[in-house]
Amino acid sequence: MAQQLYLLRHAEAVSWNPLGNDFSRSLSTTGARHALLLSRWASEALPPPDTILCSPAKRTRETLAPLLSLWPQLLTSTDYVDSMYGASLNLLLTLAEDTFSYSERLLMVGHNPGMLEILLNVLQATQISRVGNMNTGTLAVIDFPDNFKRDKQAGHLLKLFGQENLSVN
Repeated sequence: MAQQLYLLRHAEAVSWNPLGNDFSRSLSTTGARHALLLSRWASEALPPPDTILCSPAKRTRETLAPLLSLWPQLLTSTDYVDSMYGASLNLLLTLAEDTFSYSERLLMVGHNPGMLEILLNVLQATQISRVGNMNTGTLAVIDFPDNFKRDKQAGHLLKLFGQENLSVN
């Protein structure tokens, strides 16, 4: 069986405030609606992941929450990984590689630039032109027919699903 990687960038958060704490920023009202609509779509269109790795930042947890309410069986296979907040490409690849040693389907919920960097790094060269940016609330579904290998750009982008696919107003 081929392995699949789901990459989800958190939905739109409230504006950053230089006097506030970035880690504790919540989703905006639009972001919360988008996370709910995206979760409904994903639960109907995709097989559930075996494992979820999520940044512990408030906005990533709030993005993931509606999906976990639709896939409650995944609560036991969800890990909040402190190092995913501000993670480097190397760390994200290492986390994916380790997780694919025991999972066929992985969902990673995090932040840019990391989510975009890992997406561009794992795709086949001919697929990269399909990706412009990874806006907030975007979910990428990548298939690896010969299994995930961190140093081989072998991923096939099956879906790039973002706000433009949903009515969030």
